[in-house]
Amino acid sequence: MKTRKLKGFTLVELIVVIAIIGVLAAILVPSMLGYVKKSKVSAMNSNAKNLFDACNTALVELDTEGKASSITDGVKDIKTLGATDDLKKKVVAYFEAVDSLSVANVSIVSKTAKSTMVSDGTYYGCFPTSNTQESATKTPTLSGNVYTPAP
Repeated sequence: MKTRKLKGFTLVELIVVIAIIGVLAAILVPSMLGYVKKSKVSAMNSNAKNLFDACNTALVELDTEGKASSITDGVKDIKTLGATDDLKKKVVAYFEAVDSLSVANVSIVSKTAKSTMVSDGTYYGCFPTSNTQESATKTPTLSGNVYTPAP
């Protein structure tokens, strides 16, 4: 009598493969979540730098147009400035993503942007001092004219 051997995997082999996949997932998932957080923090710091550049460019343009006299020193929230405000119009022209942020603050001294701080509602970023991954969910503080990461 001739017997036919079936091709395929045994149940034990399948269970071993599933166990190996489970162990790999348990190791890789936490590290991947860390990379996601790191990339979001990096994006917020990049947005803060872009806002800083847009504000300085807008301030220079307003100065050359003779409209800079209305700009006062202090912290300006670009999000709450009126739609007709010259600074906001020029900043939005250079950095359109400002509308997608929940916080977009700039510290202005002598008609020059000294630092910026942005947030998407969860993560914060600041420039020139960048937020770290550990302090990214805490609001940076304004010391002097520069935002510094939260302790």
